Amino acid sequence: MNIIFFGSTSDSVIVLEKLHTCHMSSLTCHLSAVVTQPPTPIGRKQIITPTSVDIWGKKHDIPVLSFITHHEKPWLYENEENVMNSLSTCKPDLLISACYGQKIPSQTIREAQCGGLNIHPSLLPRWRGADPVPWALLTGDKQTGVTIVALSDSFDKGNIIAQKKIAITEKDFADPLRTTLFSYGADLLMTSLPDFISGKNKGNPQKQENETYARKLIRQDGFIPWDHLKTAMEGNDIAQKQRIGISQLVPCLLSHVIIRMIHALSPWPGVWTLLKLNNEEKRLKILTAHEEKEKLILDTVQLEGKKRVDWKQFKKSYFGE
Repeated sequence: MNIIFFGSTSDSVIVLEKLHTCHMSSLTCHLSAVVTQPPTPIGRKQIITPTSVDIWGKKHDIPVLSFITHHEKPWLYENEENVMNSLSTCKPDLLISACYGQKIPSQTIREAQCGGLNIHPSLLPRWRGADPVPWALLTGDKQTGVTIVALSDSFDKGNIIAQKKIAITEKDFADPLRTTLFSYGADLLMTSLPDFISGKNKGNPQKQENETYARKLIRQDGFIPWDHLKTAMEGNDIAQKQRIGISQLVPCLLSHVIIRMIHALSPWPGVWTLLKLNNEEKRLKILTAHEEKEKLILDTVQLEGKKRVDWKQFKKSYFGE
């Protein structure tokens, strides 16, 4: 089974490792290429850095392909025809994607003998889109899961091949929860592949009435005005319509919303506010917090350019409290 894998993140590598080492009696998987996003500038120094999939592919001597993204629509390619021509030379039987971030050309999917599968960290059709795990945490979902979905002309709208559900707990943070889901997804993919390839499992269409969309997060989503934080720390609320940004979308007590945001938006974009210190506006990240009798209690914070510190220590240093 000649496979092209599409992915970009460290969670993608979880699936790659499973494919690379899979030994099924009825199936031998051969990774003919991995496709990943081009290197991007990372960190404060903006160092050009390859993706985790790029690094993994070169380490395992598997051809790595990247294509220039559209300058206005980064989920598309600058030259889709060039992409299709390059991928057709690999003669794939099957396409597998996990956390890739770009739309695989429809022609490439059709030309693959068995089509393609995507591992998506939600219970489709709930939370289609780029950031399903944070949105599940933000909105207070009691469960989430992972879906093996057939690749289609539109993102996340193909037939559902398999799903696994898991409960969401109050201790869950977005990054480790996402990694857990991709670990389950890698195992679920392996058990689903034989019947999918043989045609026994063609999947089931998604129920459109259950659809919700998880748009890609932006830095501003993590912003909470300082006066809103103070209000929550005093044990008071702000009417939903009077809130700002993402906090306006969640219909519960402001302190609850901020705790959810901390869990959902960690580590990026994080929950942050702006403080005026020594006549200069500084960004302050709220790293951890908890609630006591509906009051928001800050635990650890980080001022831009500084190390993380205990909130009590921060108050003493900057507010003299």
